[in-house]
Amino acid sequence: MKRCFTLFSVVLLTVLCFSQFRVESIKEIADKGSQPLLSPKGDYILVRSAGETGLTKIDLKTGEKTNILNDDNLTGDIQISDGGSTIAYCQTEYRDHFRYNIIKSVNLSTKEIKNLDEPTREVNGFNFAGGKVKIGKKNKVRSVRLLNDIRNIEHEYIVAVEDGDLVLYDGNSRKVLNPNGKDTYLWQRLSPDKKSIVYVAINDKCHTFIYDIISGKTTDLGYYLGAPAWMGNEWIIGQQDEDDGYQMTSSRLVAIRIDGTQFQVIPTPEQRMPINPSASIDGKIAFESEGKVFLMEIR
Repeated sequence: MKRCFTLFSVVLLTVLCFSQFRVESIKEIADKGSQPLLSPKGDYILVRSAGETGLTKIDLKTGEKTNILNDDNLTGDIQISDGGSTIAYCQTEYRDHFRYNIIKSVNLSTKEIKNLDEPTREVNGFNFAGGKVKIGKKNKVRSVRLLNDIRNIEHEYIVAVEDGDLVLYDGNSRKVLNPNGKDTYLWQRLSPDKKSIVYVAINDKCHTFIYDIISGKTTDLGYYLGAPAWMGNEWIIGQQDEDDGYQMTSSRLVAIRIDGTQFQVIPTPEQRMPINPSASIDGKIAFESEGKVFLMEIR
């Protein structure tokens, strides 16, 4: 995304760059795979296969690899339940030359797959709320109970982009946010504490923004940060990549505090172009580079 990349001045970096994180270790954990997703507790990673036709779970304690899905055309983000036992995902299928999407779940232990909704031409947002999966469907919210987690969740949020609008579902209510106008939102993701949303605004300098759900305040982080992921509730990690119009020519991992006051490049081996990072609360970062998946530990 060369047009979105921002050049930094030495003065600005001097002001904003603080040594908050130190890389303790980095290792390759999968010689093939893409879009790694760390579990909330950092005890396993989900890795998509080439072409997004399958999903593998890698246990980070034992190194055991378990094939979870085969021949499923995965679309968009995968959501993991709080306890990490179950995931929800969107599968694409084709009928009479038309593309349909269906929300499904799979138990990572039993590999039992359930259809959570009927196939639709829309791309619906979905998220876990305790033991339920909530699916936003514009005029209604569908709720499917999967687990025995019966906690009373104060805000059952779903964040989605619908017809170019940034939308927030809370329980059965739907609100159009659009803090940067219409037709601009990409990579919208809810924070672990469900208080903030990170997103990239393509038509607003292609910068990455934080939206505070409670106050409605929007913070411009000042840079393009592709594929942003939450690293706890106070930091965002993402990629700053450039291309020549045909292919990516460079990429680096960057962490930015959500108030925009602190910025740090996370070093990776020089020959690597890290993309699609994911982070956990215990100091792990997973990323993809040239078809391989790596795990980094930071302090």
